[in-house]
Amino acid sequence: MVLSAQVNLISTQNLVSIIFGGAILGGIFSLIAVGLNLQYGVSRILNIAIGDFLMLGSYVTFFFFTHYGVNPIVSLAISGPIVFGLGILIQITVFRRIVYVSKSTEELETKSLLACFALPFIIENVVFNIFGGNPIGTRYLSVTVNILGAMFQANMILAAVMSIIISLVMYLVLRFTSIGLAMRAIAEEPAGAQLVGINIFKIHALSFGIGALFSALAGSMLVMFYSNITPYVGPYYTCIALAVIIVGGMGSFIGSLLGGFFIGYVYYISLSSSYPLLTLAFVYSCIIIVLIVRPKGFFGR
Repeated sequence: MVLSAQVNLISTQNLVSIIFGGAILGGIFSLIAVGLNLQYGVSRILNIAIGDFLMLGSYVTFFFFTHYGVNPIVSLAISGPIVFGLGILIQITVFRRIVYVSKSTEELETKSLLACFALPFIIENVVFNIFGGNPIGTRYLSVTVNILGAMFQANMILAAVMSIIISLVMYLVLRFTSIGLAMRAIAEEPAGAQLVGINIFKIHALSFGIGALFSALAGSMLVMFYSNITPYVGPYYTCIALAVIIVGGMGSFIGSLLGGFFIGYVYYISLSSSYPLLTLAFVYSCIIIVLIVRPKGFFGR
C-alpha cells in the first residue's frame, strides 16, 4: 500500500511537472515564433537572425541589471524599444531596397534570406567585442514554487505568464486596430492594400520592428532564469522559432501560439528524459512527422 501510494505520488508529480514545465517553455517559444511569423507574413522576409534579436534583448536586460540594478521586468520597457528601433533601422537600410527591386515574391524571399545570413555574424561579433564570450544570467526571482508537488522557479512562471499576455495583446492589436488591419491586408493582398492607400513600406518596417521587439522581450525574460546565454546562442533559438512556425503553420498567428506550446511540451519531455542531449533531435523528428502528415502545419493556409 505504501509503495503504491509513493508510485502514484511520483506519477502525479511527473504529470504536473510536464503540464506546467511544457507550458512555461511554450510561452517563451510562442513569443519568439509570433515575431518571426509576423515578419514573414507581412513582408515575406524569413528572418533567420530572429534568435540574435532575442540575444540582444538578453544582453540589454543583463547590462541594466548588473550596472544599474534595474529590475528585469522594468527593463522590458528598455530592451524592447531599443531592439524595436534597431529592427526598423535594419529593415529600412537593408530590406527596403530588396523589397523595392524584387519582381516576385520568390525573388524577394531568396534575396532577403541571403541578406539574413549576414546579420547573425554582424550582431554576434559586435556583442562579443563589447561583452565578451562568458555566459550571462541575472537569476532574478529564483525562489522555488511548489505546484502540486512539482517545483518550479518563480521567474520561469512569471516569464511564461508575461509571454502569453504579450502574445494575446498582439493578437488583439492585429484583430481590432487599424494598424493590425493594414498588416493583415498587406499579408493577404499587397497590391490591393496599395490601391486603397496603405503605405506598404511603413507597414513592412513596423512589422519587422515588432517582430524584433517580441524576440527581444523573450530574451529579456529568458535571461531571468537561464544563465547560459552567450553572443552565439541566437541560431539555437532561431531553429526553435522555425520549428514552431513549421508546426503551427506559416502566416498563422494562432498557429504560432499553439505550435509554441506543442514544441514546448516536446522539448520539456525530451529534456526530462534519459537523453536530454537529443532534445533538438526529438523536436525535429516531430517536425518531419508534421510535414509528412500535414505539410502546411496545423493552421497553415
